[in-house]
Amino acid sequence: MEESKESGDEKKETAPQATRLMLFIPQNIKLLREETISVKALTDEGTIDSARDDLVELSINKESQIQFKNGEKTIKVQLNKGEAEAQIMTGTAMETVIFRATWISGKSPLQSLVTNILVGGLLI
Repeated sequence: MEESKESGDEKKETAPQATRLMLFIPQNIKLLREETISVKALTDEGTIDSARDDLVELSINKESQIQFKNGEKTIKVQLNKGEAEAQIMTGTAMETVIFRATWISGKSPLQSLVTNILVGGLLI
């Protein structure tokens, strides 16, 4: 009896599932540069859920000088083992940029993210 109970407990202890998207953006983004940003599917504990291969939309506010490397303000990326990267090109002026990561499709919905980043500014 004990053995079957233990094996049942093991089945219940599955890895935590991702619940949200998180953007990782370099600090001190300089002007007229190409930078890499990444999006990851995170659990409530903050770990990457490597089982996720969801489709995610990344976007930048339209009035920003920053754009993705392809010249667009919105791109779709496919998560691979819970993460994906995209290249951005910065502009010529210091600005606050709004980045969005929005879940499109996959195993289960992931909470979207909106964040503001200062580009081309100096930390004092």
